[in-house]
Amino acid sequence: MESKVATNFNKRNMTNFITENTTPVNPAVEAPVKSKDLAKEYRIKLLENLIGHVKRRNEFDDKFYDLFGGRPGNSDTSPYRFVEDLFDDQIKLVAELIGGSKDDLEWFVYENKCGNRGYQAGIDGDMRNIRTVENYLWLVDLEQNKR
Repeated sequence: MESKVATNFNKRNMTNFITENTTPVNPAVEAPVKSKDLAKEYRIKLLENLIGHVKRRNEFDDKFYDLFGGRPGNSDTSPYRFVEDLFDDQIKLVAELIGGSKDDLEWFVYENKCGNRGYQAGIDGDMRNIRTVENYLWLVDLEQNKR
């Protein structure tokens, strides 16, 4: 008789153990995953890549100036002109891909020195210092929403 009671007890415990430990777990319920904004990440990467090219080009220009006392590509017939044209095309392409304008991106890159100057910009009194790529994308999005 004792073995029958022990067997029933063990079956009941085993059923509870199996039920508790084999129930599928929904990880979304336990630990919500922060959704990524892949479009924003892509736009940030595009701008960071462009900024890297700007810095490399500026370093080259400075070294060229130190060696030769002038800037490369100062005339339309300069062999360096094709580099300037390619760079201009890259700015146009990046501006289009991030949803902005070429003029605005040139402002960010050249006048605001890729955010290093931290100039204020905005629309209708909604102004911010544009110091980072994220700040610049805020401005691009603000302009898109006003259109």
